[in-house]
Amino acid sequence: MSSASIQMTNVPWQWRIWRQWFAANAVGETIGLGGTFLIGILLLANAEHTIGTVLAAILAVAAGTLIEGVCVGTAQWLVLRRPLRTMQWHTWAVATATGACIACTLGMIPSTFMMNGSSSGPGGPGAMSDLMVYALAAGMGLVLGAILGLPQWLALRRYAPHAGWWVPANALAWMLGMVVIFIGTSFIPASGFSWQIAILLLLVVVAAGAVVGAVHGWCLIWLLHQINPHARHEALPSLLR
Repeated sequence: MSSASIQMTNVPWQWRIWRQWFAANAVGETIGLGGTFLIGILLLANAEHTIGTVLAAILAVAAGTLIEGVCVGTAQWLVLRRPLRTMQWHTWAVATATGACIACTLGMIPSTFMMNGSSSGPGGPGAMSDLMVYALAAGMGLVLGAILGLPQWLALRRYAPHAGWWVPANALAWMLGMVVIFIGTSFIPASGFSWQIAILLLLVVVAAGAVVGAVHGWCLIWLLHQINPHARHEALPSLLR
């Protein structure tokens, strides 16, 4: 039997990597994105009486960069280091943090605009329909997802010949993930902060991370297959146990 036919029947490694990637993103974004949201809420809530809105936004971006880079970058690298044995942790963590920094900075602008627009009330001139909000969320996810994926592509292209697909895969993943975030956070009341709201926010970021990981996880599997399409990948199942 040829190695190509063996590859067609020996598929568990693909499912195993996808499951680990799915879990890594769900956990990583829960800590990374959830921590970023929490810090941003705490900073911006008291900004007018303490450090000022601009400084609070800068600190929120810095915190998001650090948390996303360490938590999400590390969680993803723990999966990548097995099929891509020479991938260094700092390479992937720095790439993830760089994309997070740019995305967080740009994400502040439309988020602030939408928050200010909603402050005029349900019937005010700044009010938008749910469909419009979710359409804008999808568009924002497409842009920010591509930004998040671009520095990671620079790291992946050393290993995968078609790594350029990682950028649109991230854009698609975050388009869906951002819609999940906006739908979930629409159930959070604007006034006050309680443990019920914290739990709801936690569930939202878990769902968003899971959706994102599920989508670009399939792109990762395809890229790993493109590295050596005729390899038997006999070592992968034992490495991923």
